[in-house]
Amino acid sequence: MKVLFVASFGGHWVQMRRLAKLVECSALVYVGTAEGEHDGADDYLEDFSIRELWCGMRQLPRALGIVRRHRPDLIISTGAAPGLLLLFAGFLLGMKTVWVDSIANSQRLSLSGRVAKLFASRVLTQWPALAKGRVQYQGSLL
Repeated sequence: MKVLFVASFGGHWVQMRRLAKLVECSALVYVGTAEGEHDGADDYLEDFSIRELWCGMRQLPRALGIVRRHRPDLIISTGAAPGLLLLFAGFLLGMKTVWVDSIANSQRLSLSGRVAKLFASRVLTQWPALAKGRVQYQGSLL
């Protein structure tokens, strides 16, 4: 199984790398947001906030191209908005997607996580108290 992992720089990237060590797969692809700062990233998206919707929509063709080029069986994101965009591109192409909300969101699912509930195959939280409806808790990465 080929898995595409996508995350923004910083804590999202650290959580994604920890998660990648736990997932059994035959091939890994990493997509980051800060070219030159992520060792081992295969592709990059520009970083943007979920509140900067225009910046994200402008990158949708690039996100679709990344998904088509790598043809993963599964796309997993630990956030933030660029990860959500790549999950959405995977959704449009009929792929399985998993959103893992950041451990930093202990009181409420992030805005990106709440949007991911609309189309992601699975949405995971790292806090048991936030597991409701489609949002599941299966442990934390830190």
